[in-house]
Amino acid sequence: MRSLVRYGLYPGLMTGALVLLWALLHAGVPITLAPYLVVLCAGPVVVLAERLVPYRQQWTAGAGDYAQDALFMGLVQLVVPLGLVWLATLGIRELLVANGLTLNAWPVTWPILAQLALKVISGDFLRYWLHRLAHTWTPLWRLHQVHHHPSKLYSTNVFRFHPLEKSLQFLGDTLPFLILGVTPELLGWYFVFYAISGLFQHCNADLRLGWLNYLVSGPEVHRWHHSRVIAESNNNYAHSFVVWDLLFGTYFRPADREVIELGLIERNYPKGFIAQMSQPFRPLPKGL
Repeated sequence: MRSLVRYGLYPGLMTGALVLLWALLHAGVPITLAPYLVVLCAGPVVVLAERLVPYRQQWTAGAGDYAQDALFMGLVQLVVPLGLVWLATLGIRELLVANGLTLNAWPVTWPILAQLALKVISGDFLRYWLHRLAHTWTPLWRLHQVHHHPSKLYSTNVFRFHPLEKSLQFLGDTLPFLILGVTPELLGWYFVFYAISGLFQHCNADLRLGWLNYLVSGPEVHRWHHSRVIAESNNNYAHSFVVWDLLFGTYFRPADREVIELGLIERNYPKGFIAQMSQPFRPLPKGL
Protein backbone atom coordinates (compact mmCIF):
# COMPACT_ATOMS: atom_id res chain seq x y z
CA MET A 1 0.00 0.00 0.00
CA ARG A 2 2.79 2.43 0.92
CA SER A 3 4.64 1.70 -2.31
CA LEU A 4 1.45 2.24 -4.29
CA VAL A 5 0.99 5.66 -2.68
CA ARG A 6 4.66 6.63 -3.09
CA TYR A 7 4.96 5.73 -6.76
CA GLY A 8 1.43 5.77 -8.12
CA LEU A 9 -0.49 8.52 -6.37
CA TYR A 10 0.66 11.49 -8.44
CA PRO A 11 0.01 10.06 -11.92
CA GLY A 12 -3.04 8.12 -10.72
CA LEU A 13 -4.80 11.01 -8.98
CA MET A 14 -4.00 13.53 -11.71
CA THR A 15 -5.37 11.18 -14.36
CA GLY A 16 -8.41 10.36 -12.25
CA ALA A 17 -9.14 14.04 -11.65
CA LEU A 18 -9.09 14.85 -15.36
CA VAL A 19 -11.32 11.85 -16.10
CA LEU A 20 -13.74 13.01 -13.39
CA LEU A 21 -13.82 16.51 -14.88
CA TRP A 22 -14.62 15.05 -18.29
CA ALA A 23 -17.41 12.96 -16.78
CA LEU A 24 -18.94 15.90 -14.91
CA LEU A 25 -18.89 18.12 -17.97
CA HIS A 26 -20.49 15.40 -20.10
CA ALA A 27 -23.14 14.98 -17.40
CA GLY A 28 -24.08 18.64 -17.82
CA VAL A 29 -22.35 20.15 -14.77
CA PRO A 30 -21.46 23.78 -15.60
CA ILE A 31 -17.82 24.59 -16.32
CA THR A 32 -18.00 27.22 -13.57
CA LEU A 33 -18.72 24.49 -10.99
CA ALA A 34 -17.22 21.21 -12.22
CA PRO A 35 -13.53 22.10 -11.70
CA TYR A 36 -14.15 23.05 -8.07
CA LEU A 37 -15.99 19.77 -7.43
CA VAL A 38 -13.03 17.83 -8.84
CA VAL A 39 -10.50 19.62 -6.66
CA LEU A 40 -12.72 19.15 -3.60
CA CYS A 41 -12.64 15.41 -4.28
CA ALA A 42 -8.90 15.22 -5.00
CA GLY A 43 -7.66 17.43 -2.16
CA PRO A 44 -8.56 15.10 0.72
CA VAL A 45 -6.76 12.25 -1.05
CA VAL A 46 -3.50 14.22 -0.99
CA VAL A 47 -4.04 15.10 2.69
CA LEU A 48 -4.67 11.41 3.47
CA ALA A 49 -1.42 10.47 1.70
CA GLU A 50 0.45 12.82 4.04
CA ARG A 51 -0.81 10.76 6.97
CA LEU A 52 -0.11 7.38 5.34
CA VAL A 53 3.43 8.07 4.10
CA PRO A 54 4.68 11.32 5.69
CA TYR A 55 7.94 12.73 4.40
CA ARG A 56 8.79 14.39 7.72
CA GLN A 57 6.79 13.98 10.92
CA GLN A 58 7.62 17.47 12.23
CA TRP A 59 5.94 18.98 9.16
CA THR A 60 2.58 17.43 10.04
CA ALA A 61 -0.13 20.09 10.06
CA GLY A 62 -2.18 20.76 13.18
CA ALA A 63 -5.63 22.25 13.70
CA GLY A 64 -4.23 25.79 13.91
CA ASP A 65 -2.36 25.32 10.63
CA TYR A 66 -5.46 24.11 8.84
CA ALA A 67 -7.51 27.01 10.26
CA GLN A 68 -5.00 29.51 8.89
CA ASP A 69 -4.93 27.71 5.55
CA ALA A 70 -8.73 27.83 5.42
CA LEU A 71 -8.61 31.63 5.64
CA PHE A 72 -6.20 31.82 2.73
CA MET A 73 -8.19 29.25 0.75
CA GLY A 74 -11.47 31.05 1.24
CA LEU A 75 -10.34 34.64 0.81
CA VAL A 76 -7.40 34.33 -1.58
CA GLN A 77 -7.84 31.08 -3.49
CA LEU A 78 -11.63 31.17 -3.92
CA VAL A 79 -12.75 34.79 -3.75
CA VAL A 80 -9.92 36.11 -5.92
CA PRO A 81 -10.18 33.37 -8.57
CA LEU A 82 -13.97 33.59 -8.61
CA GLY A 83 -13.71 37.33 -9.02
CA LEU A 84 -10.91 37.30 -11.56
CA VAL A 85 -11.26 34.03 -13.41
CA TRP A 86 -14.97 33.36 -13.63
CA LEU A 87 -16.36 36.89 -13.43
CA ALA A 88 -13.69 39.24 -14.75
CA THR A 89 -12.23 36.65 -17.12
CA LEU A 90 -15.50 35.75 -18.77
CA GLY A 91 -16.50 39.41 -18.83
CA ILE A 92 -13.18 40.43 -20.37
CA ARG A 93 -13.46 37.62 -22.89
CA GLU A 94 -16.93 38.75 -23.99
CA LEU A 95 -15.71 42.35 -24.24
CA LEU A 96 -12.71 41.33 -26.35
CA VAL A 97 -14.83 39.16 -28.64
CA ALA A 98 -17.52 41.84 -29.04
CA ASN A 99 -14.93 44.42 -30.08
CA GLY A 100 -12.90 42.12 -32.29
CA LEU A 101 -9.86 42.35 -30.06
CA THR A 102 -9.14 38.64 -29.71
CA LEU A 103 -6.40 37.33 -31.94
CA ASN A 104 -8.23 34.03 -32.46
CA ALA A 105 -4.79 32.46 -32.47
CA TRP A 106 -5.47 29.73 -29.92
CA PRO A 107 -5.84 26.24 -31.51
CA VAL A 108 -9.42 25.69 -30.29
CA THR A 109 -9.87 22.78 -32.72
CA TRP A 110 -7.17 20.72 -31.01
CA PRO A 111 -8.24 17.95 -28.60
CA ILE A 112 -8.76 19.39 -25.12
CA LEU A 113 -5.80 17.48 -23.63
CA ALA A 114 -3.49 18.87 -26.31
CA GLN A 115 -4.75 22.38 -25.55
CA LEU A 116 -4.22 21.72 -21.86
CA ALA A 117 -0.62 20.65 -22.46
CA LEU A 118 0.03 23.78 -24.50
CA LYS A 119 -1.57 25.98 -21.83
CA VAL A 120 0.47 24.36 -19.03
CA ILE A 121 3.75 24.70 -20.92
CA SER A 122 3.23 28.25 -22.17
CA GLY A 123 1.49 29.51 -19.02
CA ASP A 124 4.28 28.12 -16.89
CA PHE A 125 6.81 30.01 -19.00
CA LEU A 126 5.19 33.29 -17.98
CA ARG A 127 4.71 32.17 -14.37
CA TYR A 128 8.36 31.03 -14.21
CA TRP A 129 9.64 34.53 -14.94
CA LEU A 130 7.12 36.22 -12.65
CA HIS A 131 8.11 33.84 -9.85
CA ARG A 132 11.81 34.38 -10.50
CA LEU A 133 11.29 38.15 -10.44
CA ALA A 134 9.48 37.78 -7.10
CA HIS A 135 12.73 36.46 -5.62
CA THR A 136 14.93 39.23 -7.02
CA TRP A 137 12.82 42.42 -6.98
CA THR A 138 12.10 43.69 -3.46
CA PRO A 139 8.50 44.97 -3.99
CA LEU A 140 7.42 41.61 -5.37
CA TRP A 141 9.44 39.67 -2.81
CA ARG A 142 7.65 41.46 0.00
CA LEU A 143 4.36 40.09 -1.35
CA HIS A 144 5.87 36.67 -1.98
CA GLN A 145 7.21 36.42 1.58
CA VAL A 146 3.69 35.50 2.68
CA HIS A 147 4.02 32.27 0.73
CA HIS A 148 7.50 31.48 2.06
CA HIS A 149 6.75 32.23 5.71
CA PRO A 150 5.74 28.68 6.85
CA SER A 151 8.51 26.67 8.46
CA LYS A 152 6.96 23.37 7.38
CA LEU A 153 5.59 22.20 4.08
CA TYR A 154 2.32 20.32 3.63
CA SER A 155 -0.41 20.30 1.00
CA THR A 156 -2.84 22.98 2.11
CA ASN A 157 -0.31 25.70 2.84
CA VAL A 158 -0.02 26.02 -0.93
CA PHE A 159 -2.99 28.38 -0.51
CA ARG A 160 -0.89 30.96 1.31
CA PHE A 161 -0.44 33.84 -1.09
CA HIS A 162 -1.00 37.55 -0.79
CA PRO A 163 -4.08 38.48 -2.85
CA LEU A 164 -2.11 41.09 -4.79
CA GLU A 165 0.37 38.42 -5.87
CA LYS A 166 -2.52 36.14 -6.77
CA SER A 167 -3.88 38.92 -8.97
CA LEU A 168 -0.50 39.34 -10.67
CA GLN A 169 -0.44 35.62 -11.36
CA PHE A 170 -3.80 36.02 -13.08
CA LEU A 171 -2.36 38.74 -15.29
CA GLY A 172 0.55 36.45 -16.17
CA ASP A 173 -1.09 33.14 -16.88
CA THR A 174 -4.70 33.93 -17.81
CA LEU A 175 -5.16 37.37 -19.39
CA PRO A 176 -2.68 36.83 -22.28
CA PHE A 177 -4.46 33.62 -23.19
CA LEU A 178 -7.84 35.34 -23.21
CA ILE A 179 -6.45 37.69 -25.82
CA LEU A 180 -5.26 34.67 -27.80
CA GLY A 181 -8.80 33.27 -27.68
CA VAL A 182 -8.82 30.39 -25.15
CA THR A 183 -12.23 29.03 -24.17
CA PRO A 184 -13.77 28.93 -20.68
CA GLU A 185 -13.71 25.13 -20.93
CA LEU A 186 -9.93 25.10 -21.28
CA LEU A 187 -9.56 27.41 -18.28
CA GLY A 188 -11.56 24.89 -16.25
CA TRP A 189 -9.27 22.04 -17.28
CA TYR A 190 -6.23 24.17 -16.51
CA PHE A 191 -7.61 25.07 -13.08
CA VAL A 192 -7.91 21.38 -12.14
CA PHE A 193 -4.39 20.53 -13.30
CA TYR A 194 -2.91 23.66 -11.70
CA ALA A 195 -4.67 23.18 -8.34
CA ILE A 196 -3.80 19.50 -7.94
CA SER A 197 -0.24 20.13 -9.08
CA GLY A 198 0.07 22.78 -6.34
CA LEU A 199 -1.27 20.44 -3.64
CA PHE A 200 1.27 17.82 -4.66
CA GLN A 201 4.12 20.35 -4.79
CA HIS A 202 3.67 21.20 -1.14
CA CYS A 203 2.52 17.86 0.20
CA ASN A 204 4.32 16.31 3.16
CA ALA A 205 4.11 12.86 1.60
CA ASP A 206 7.14 10.75 0.74
CA LEU A 207 6.27 10.50 -2.96
CA ARG A 208 8.77 9.17 -5.50
CA LEU A 209 8.18 10.57 -8.97
CA GLY A 210 11.25 9.08 -10.66
CA TRP A 211 11.67 10.36 -14.22
CA LEU A 212 8.64 12.62 -13.77
CA ASN A 213 10.90 14.87 -11.65
CA TYR A 214 12.38 16.04 -14.97
CA LEU A 215 8.96 16.91 -16.38
CA VAL A 216 6.76 18.18 -13.53
CA SER A 217 7.60 20.15 -10.39
CA GLY A 218 6.60 17.68 -7.69
CA PRO A 219 7.41 17.66 -3.97
CA GLU A 220 10.90 16.18 -4.38
CA VAL A 221 11.83 19.23 -6.47
CA HIS A 222 9.70 21.99 -4.99
CA ARG A 223 10.53 21.52 -1.30
CA TRP A 224 14.04 22.80 -2.05
CA HIS A 225 12.45 26.06 -3.18
CA HIS A 226 11.22 26.59 0.40
CA SER A 227 14.60 26.00 2.01
CA ARG A 228 15.78 28.63 4.47
CA VAL A 229 19.17 28.52 2.69
CA ILE A 230 18.99 31.19 -0.04
CA ALA A 231 21.36 29.33 -2.37
CA GLU A 232 18.92 26.41 -2.31
CA SER A 233 15.61 28.29 -2.36
CA ASN A 234 16.47 30.58 -5.27
CA ASN A 235 15.81 27.68 -7.64
CA ASN A 236 12.91 25.57 -8.93
CA TYR A 237 10.62 28.43 -9.91
CA ALA A 238 8.34 26.46 -12.23
CA HIS A 239 4.86 25.71 -11.00
CA SER A 240 4.14 22.61 -13.06
CA PHE A 241 6.45 22.31 -16.09
CA VAL A 242 9.88 21.92 -14.51
CA VAL A 243 11.59 21.83 -17.92
CA TRP A 244 11.80 25.64 -17.75
CA ASP A 245 14.05 25.32 -14.69
CA LEU A 246 16.19 22.80 -16.56
CA LEU A 247 16.48 25.09 -19.59
CA PHE A 248 17.26 28.27 -17.62
CA GLY A 249 19.68 26.72 -15.13
CA THR A 250 17.56 26.90 -11.97
CA TYR A 251 16.80 23.19 -11.49
CA PHE A 252 18.04 22.05 -8.07
CA ARG A 253 17.58 18.56 -6.63
CA PRO A 254 20.81 17.32 -4.98
CA ALA A 255 21.01 13.59 -4.44
CA ASP A 256 23.45 13.71 -1.52
CA ARG A 257 21.28 15.44 1.09
CA GLU A 258 17.79 16.48 2.11
CA VAL A 259 16.36 19.92 2.78
CA ILE A 260 16.75 20.90 6.45
CA GLU A 261 15.09 24.15 7.55
CA LEU A 262 12.25 25.85 5.71
CA GLY A 263 10.87 29.38 5.78
CA LEU A 264 12.21 32.91 5.89
CA ILE A 265 15.52 34.07 7.32
CA GLU A 266 13.44 36.71 9.11
CA ARG A 267 12.03 34.53 11.91
CA ASN A 268 9.94 37.32 13.49
CA TYR A 269 7.72 37.61 10.41
CA PRO A 270 4.09 37.99 11.60
CA LYS A 271 2.05 34.80 11.77
CA GLY A 272 -1.52 36.16 11.74
CA PHE A 273 -3.53 36.48 8.51
CA ILE A 274 -4.33 40.21 8.87
CA ALA A 275 -0.76 41.06 9.86
CA GLN A 276 0.60 39.19 6.85
CA MET A 277 -1.77 41.05 4.54
CA SER A 278 -0.39 44.40 5.73
CA GLN A 279 3.26 43.39 6.21
CA PRO A 280 4.36 44.07 2.59
CA PHE A 281 3.36 47.73 3.04
CA ARG A 282 5.13 48.31 6.35
CA PRO A 283 8.52 50.11 6.40
CA LEU A 284 11.48 47.80 5.96
CA PRO A 285 13.73 47.32 9.01
CA LYS A 286 16.91 49.38 8.93
CA GLY A 287 19.68 47.75 6.98
CA LEU A 288 17.37 46.00 4.49
